[in-house]
Amino acid sequence: MIAMMFNDTCNVIGVEEFSIFDSELEKLIKSGEYVLGNKSLTKEPLSAVTRNEDREWSDIVTWAIRALIQGEMNGLMRNPQLCNNDTILESNSTRLNYDQSVYCVGNYGEIFNRRFGENKRSSMNTINKGSPMIYSTPLGNIFGTKNDFQVMEEVIDGGVLKLVKSRKGDVLRCGVVVSFDDVNITSVDYCHVLAAALFNGDFEAVEFLTFRENDDIAYESLSHGIIDALAGAVVNFEGDVDRGFSYSTPYYYRDKESSVDCYAFATRGDDTLFSSFLNAMVITTIHAQEIGATRKTSTRMPLTSLFGNKFLWAMRDAVSYGGSYDEIYIN
Repeated sequence: MIAMMFNDTCNVIGVEEFSIFDSELEKLIKSGEYVLGNKSLTKEPLSAVTRNEDREWSDIVTWAIRALIQGEMNGLMRNPQLCNNDTILESNSTRLNYDQSVYCVGNYGEIFNRRFGENKRSSMNTINKGSPMIYSTPLGNIFGTKNDFQVMEEVIDGGVLKLVKSRKGDVLRCGVVVSFDDVNITSVDYCHVLAAALFNGDFEAVEFLTFRENDDIAYESLSHGIIDALAGAVVNFEGDVDRGFSYSTPYYYRDKESSVDCYAFATRGDDTLFSSFLNAMVITTIHAQEIGATRKTSTRMPLTSLFGNKFLWAMRDAVSYGGSYDEIYIN
C-alpha cells in the first residue's frame, strides 16, 4: 500500500502504524514531504491465544507476558547473568520464576524498542502511570450463522449458565467483597447488570452474599458453588494460577502507594463459558460508553449469537439496566 502512495495511485492511505517504522515513508514524513495524521482510525489489541481446555498453560502464557510489563514498571531488565537457561521444567506452574522472561529476553519496553526502534511507542503501548485504564476490547464478529446458534445451544447444555437458568426462581447468586464505598456500589451494580443479561432484562433476579475483604470464605463459597460469581475481587497471581479462578476484565482501579488494585469478577476456572459470558457483559458496558449507547438507547448495542439463542439480547439487556460504564460509575 505504501508503494501505491509513491506511484501516485493514492494520495491518502491508512496503514498500521508499525508498518511505517524504519521505512522510506517514515524518512519522508520526517523531512516534511509527507504528513502523518494524529488520529487512529482503529485499534487492534494483539495477544496470545491458547486452548480453553488447558487452563494451566493459558495461565503460564498470561503471566509470562504480564511479567514483561511488570518488569518494565519495576525497572527489571534483560540480564544474561541472571538468566537461568535450564530446560528442566517445574511440575507446577506456580513454582515457575516468571522474572526469567525478563532476565533472558528483556522487559516489554526492551522488546518493543529492539523490534521497532527507540521512541516509536504510542501512549497506548506504554506503562500506565495514572492515565485512563478502562479499555473497550473490540467486539469482532459476534453474530454468526444458524449453525453457530445450534452449536452454542449444545455447548451451553451444562455448567453455571444452565444451572442459573434452570434454578428455581431464576436467580443469580452473586457474592460481593465489601471493601470501600465506590467499589461496593459498583460491584452491586455489575451483579444487577449480569442478572439483566441472564434473565431477559430482570435485573432484580439476584441474591447477594457479602464477604469481608481478605476473607477466604468468599473464595471457598465460589469453589463450592454457593455463589455463582464473586464481585469486587482483586486480581492477583495466587487466585488465578495457584487456586484456579478466572478474573473478568477489571471494572475499577484503585491507586495505592506503590501499586494499583484491579477489581473484577472472579469465577470458577473450570467453567470457561460462564467466565466468558460474565467477562463479555463487563466489556459490554465499556463498549457502550465508547459508542455512546445509554440506558435509553440500549438497542444500539448489537445482538450476539456467542452464547446461543437464549442470550441473543444479553448485551442490550445489560445496557438497558446498567447503561454505559459512565452511567454505572456516576450512579
